[in-house]
Amino acid sequence: MFRAMSHMKEIEVAIIGAGPAGITAAIYAKRKGLNVEIFEAQIAGGTLNEAVLIENYPGFEPISGAKLAEKMISQVKKIGVTINESEMVVSAKKNSEWFELITDSNKTIKAKAVILASGAHRRRLKVAGTEKFEGKGISYCATCDGPLFEGKDVAIIGGGNSGAVNALYMKNIARTVYLIEYMPKLVCETAYIEQLKEKGVKIITSAEVVEFFGKDSLEGLKYKEHPSGEEKTIYVQGVFAYIGIEPHNEIAKMLGCELDEKGYVKVDLKMKTSLPGVFAAGDITGVFQQLIVACGQGAIAAESAYRHLQNMAK
Repeated sequence: MFRAMSHMKEIEVAIIGAGPAGITAAIYAKRKGLNVEIFEAQIAGGTLNEAVLIENYPGFEPISGAKLAEKMISQVKKIGVTINESEMVVSAKKNSEWFELITDSNKTIKAKAVILASGAHRRRLKVAGTEKFEGKGISYCATCDGPLFEGKDVAIIGGGNSGAVNALYMKNIARTVYLIEYMPKLVCETAYIEQLKEKGVKIITSAEVVEFFGKDSLEGLKYKEHPSGEEKTIYVQGVFAYIGIEPHNEIAKMLGCELDEKGYVKVDLKMKTSLPGVFAAGDITGVFQQLIVACGQGAIAAESAYRHLQNMAK
């Protein structure tokens, strides 16, 4: 058996993740004259690609997440930054002055600074029947799978902004849309609540989903009302879950960066982690996970990385 030859490259800054934080960091680092590359385990744009509509990003009329991601990707590529898509970093360690990263295609990257911008992923449901019906009615991305449920009945679980936006999106596709929230009231922005009511989304609060049921595919769910404990059933063919996110912190763990109790990377105001030369930005930091915040943190991380390299050269 032949082993693939390892390709080694030396750069100044390696950015892990091509979402808004990583792309912004790359733009700022490149403009500082740094040799920088982005490594993305999946596709560039990150979870921004899944956003139905972005309405709070200054300078833009309402725009889909996918279109905004496309603009960001185009901008960073035009200034000469390489985005290595489908290139997962599987090993990371510090060697003297260098950080050594190895990807799943057996590439070795030596970088003097690392910016962690790997983001977060949707938290999976922990309800009876989840495993059976994931991919058979249960999804975590309405923009990806929503069209499969045209004219059908669906439920959105989670009453935050993501749940509300995707409930509104599915109202244009599905016959009936339920929005289920565990808390006594929705926790999304007031503007969304008004739109949900206008569109006829059926809102269910103080409800805990306890079971998914069906034969070959999802047919419905059961939930308990609080505080009564009364169990009720609704019949739906699709469920989309927006119950929070969890950080992609694997690289941070490999490098030994300090994490908080929820697994997010701890950073200071300059986006420095506990390990000199490693910075973090975006959803992986757990700080008010919004697009504009991710971009701001990316810019700060790039500036801090630049100053770190300057100090190394002294």
